[in-house]
Amino acid sequence: MKENKKTYPPNWVVMQNNIQECFKSMNIDEKRMLILASPIARTTNATEKDPIVITAEEFAKECGIKTHSAYTQLETASRNLIKRNFSYNNDRGKRVLSNWVIDCTYEDGGIAIRFPEIVLLMLKEFDKINPYTKYKKDIVLKLKRDYSFDLYHLAKKHQAIGHFEMSLEHIKNELGLPKSYDKLCNLKDRVIKPSLDEITKNTDIDLAYENIKKGRSVVGFKFTVKEKPKPKVIEVKKARDTNTIDMFCDMTDAQINKYSNILSKQSELSDLSNFPDYPTFALWIAGILRDPQSVREETATRIFKALHSKTDFK
Repeated sequence: MKENKKTYPPNWVVMQNNIQECFKSMNIDEKRMLILASPIARTTNATEKDPIVITAEEFAKECGIKTHSAYTQLETASRNLIKRNFSYNNDRGKRVLSNWVIDCTYEDGGIAIRFPEIVLLMLKEFDKINPYTKYKKDIVLKLKRDYSFDLYHLAKKHQAIGHFEMSLEHIKNELGLPKSYDKLCNLKDRVIKPSLDEITKNTDIDLAYENIKKGRSVVGFKFTVKEKPKPKVIEVKKARDTNTIDMFCDMTDAQINKYSNILSKQSELSDLSNFPDYPTFALWIAGILRDPQSVREETATRIFKALHSKTDFK
């Protein structure tokens, strides 16, 4: 068993970076399905036997689409996914061809999907051997353009560095672009500019680009990634009238996991729990400890005051 394994709350999408290679041929609804499946697979430790259910109501709400069309979009996306395959090299260096989906069961109000182990691995295992990228689910699902998803994932992957470069050929391969985008003007006007504008407008980062030239010819782009400024701490203090939150803003993942497990069993917070068990409630609390502004102010304040009141936390 792996020690000190990082855990992430259900509102985070976490995927291995090699899943990006498989993303490129998918349409936007297929990508949305994988994004919604990501936290479910991770938090339930799903296996090939476990169906992951995505309801039409959830799909509509999370993706900002009309409820009456959500089921049709889900069904179409699942039909496309079940036809897709990808290849990888196994532990013996042998090339393996795999389907994305084992099967889909069409239920009233939703779709139950079973994924093969290799896909579940990309949605559950994150370490130095399996490098990964993480981002908030609600942020990425605000995007409406196919290629915005891919470029946002690439930007978050390189956010710590602040920039990344791609040749024109690499961009076309990475995004799975058709021949019509071989023309530079088409690539810029139909893919790069509108996608970067949408990402900058709707997400937590500013993403810009500039040409990379060889002589007079453009051979690629350099992308610059900047995190948008967060609200000042002093404003959070005034809004919540407490210094408690700021005292715990630098907790490590290990501390967050420890404290969230303890807090999930505290009677003074029991009225906040609509979860089936303590581990699920603990995951929700861990999300608040990482990002207090993800919930109502009074809820976050209660969580942090409970944390502060425990003598073994001081």
